Amino acid sequence: MTTPPPSDVRVKPTVGIALAVFLGYAAIMFVMWTVNDVDYGSVQDSTEQAVDGIVVPVAVGSVFLIIATTALGWWRPAISEGRRNAPRWMLLAPVLFGLGGLATVLGSDFGAIATNQIVAIIAGVALVGFAEELVCRGVLVVGARGRGGEIFVWFFTCLMFGFLHAINAFFGQSVAQTGLQIVMAFLFGSIFYVSRRVTGTIVLGMMIHALWDAGSLLSDATDSADAVGPSIGGVLGPIGMILAVAALFTIFKYERDGTRVLKANTSQTE
Repeated sequence: MTTPPPSDVRVKPTVGIALAVFLGYAAIMFVMWTVNDVDYGSVQDSTEQAVDGIVVPVAVGSVFLIIATTALGWWRPAISEGRRNAPRWMLLAPVLFGLGGLATVLGSDFGAIATNQIVAIIAGVALVGFAEELVCRGVLVVGARGRGGEIFVWFFTCLMFGFLHAINAFFGQSVAQTGLQIVMAFLFGSIFYVSRRVTGTIVLGMMIHALWDAGSLLSDATDSADAVGPSIGGVLGPIGMILAVAALFTIFKYERDGTRVLKANTSQTE
């Protein structure tokens, strides 16, 4: 069953339009990485590499997404749910995932790299959290809801989020590593999807996405992967992922039964 779009959208949501926006963003990243001669595995290794490999390309991609979302009139459905429709215990999945990223960030040895390099990495991941969530848990969700039910929405958006990382194989990452990253991105995408459903917005997803990426890049840049903080983060993240899978079963069961998941005292009218 498709979800009717809000009355203020300019263009009727379809999978094709959403895919066009997604591919436009991916193309911008591909072209700019080619022009900047980016090595994906070393984007965190210096200020210049972080700026060329993350900050500038994702900033340009973000501008494109802002223009596209505005032109389509999809901001409201892209950013928020009509109602929060998942029980509050599901919030544990994104919260634990975010805490995992935060633990990794705080456990990194900031004294090992220059301050401007830290700033560039943090600015870059903030942009990544915004852009990738807007396109995958925003635009793609809106388009997918014009096509089918929530199982399709979840699978399609997580699949495309995984495929977004396929371009890394063209910029120095091995095919095997890229394949694993695609699978992990699909699973992490489930956490961000659950975050949207339980909070009613993609804002928390943007924040925890940025935190996780910050932890990954900063621990690599500072050679802190084996420190206590990153080790804790490496445990909390997968726990959040397992909880997200459990949450999905609950969400889809209630969707199939035609029952609202959220209790009456937290429901919102559409």
